[in-house]
Amino acid sequence: MTAMTDMTECPFDIGNTPLTPFSVTLNGIQHELFLKEERCNAFGSVKDRVAWYILSHIAATIVSSPSISRYNAEGIERAGARLLIAEPAPGECANTARMRIAGEISAREGQTFLNQYESFLNPASHEHWTAPEVFAAGPFDACFVTSSSGGTARGFSDYLAARQTGTELVLVEPAASSAFLAPACDNGKLKVPGYGSQRRSSFAGMQPDPSMVRVDEASVLAAFSLLEARHLTQIGLSSVGVLVGALEWLSPQTEPKRIVCVCADGDERYLSEIETRYIPAVGSDAFGAACARLQPVISTMQRFATV
Repeated sequence: MTAMTDMTECPFDIGNTPLTPFSVTLNGIQHELFLKEERCNAFGSVKDRVAWYILSHIAATIVSSPSISRYNAEGIERAGARLLIAEPAPGECANTARMRIAGEISAREGQTFLNQYESFLNPASHEHWTAPEVFAAGPFDACFVTSSSGGTARGFSDYLAARQTGTELVLVEPAASSAFLAPACDNGKLKVPGYGSQRRSSFAGMQPDPSMVRVDEASVLAAFSLLEARHLTQIGLSSVGVLVGALEWLSPQTEPKRIVCVCADGDERYLSEIETRYIPAVGSDAFGAACARLQPVISTMQRFATV
């Protein structure tokens, strides 16, 4: 497929999102850290790229999981689409439930089911569009992403494999996620939307296995709250997970590094439910301990002019 970095035929303001630079000091070493802010796409998410790459029209019916944020649900309904919530049957994961319900609707109503979880246009949108934007500002020692469908991770992996740039691709996921590697815990549950997946991605199978940093959801929520309090970023929860994973990767480094985080969406999707939904899901004690651990690190972060 021909590489696309401009996508000028897209009628929406998708792509060419800001790459925001920060410095962070760990163990006396100052590093450069860049956030690719996909929240600045027209509809607020890295998924805008996937949708435009696959679709030429707005879907009339959207099937989601009960974990969908109130912000996203209200936005779908305001746009005039029909939103259906797929409740998992006993023994069924959330993604399997979504696929089942979407398939049933397709068969019953004669609608076409456009499945981002199976279509290799999903990772292709990142290989040929998102990644070239990011690495135009390189070089980087490492690039950090998380997984939901797995398309971003696979797209960036394919891009880097084709170019042998020396950049390490690092996936950041919670312990219960099994999108690309076996989960790091038994019977765990995911607590943050879009941060990891409990189904193996259709795009898994990269060789060799990708590097992985596991970051728990309490740390994600703590870092989100600390970043918001300091008005440092406006990135969403899964994006903060990626950032925390990058900070953990940087911690043992013995020389300055230049790294980039792909940040899927923005904070506006989660702010109204942080106190009522997300912090209770991890527990106030775990949240408080994570805040105490991360505050000294995040206090060293400084933002510079946008690239």
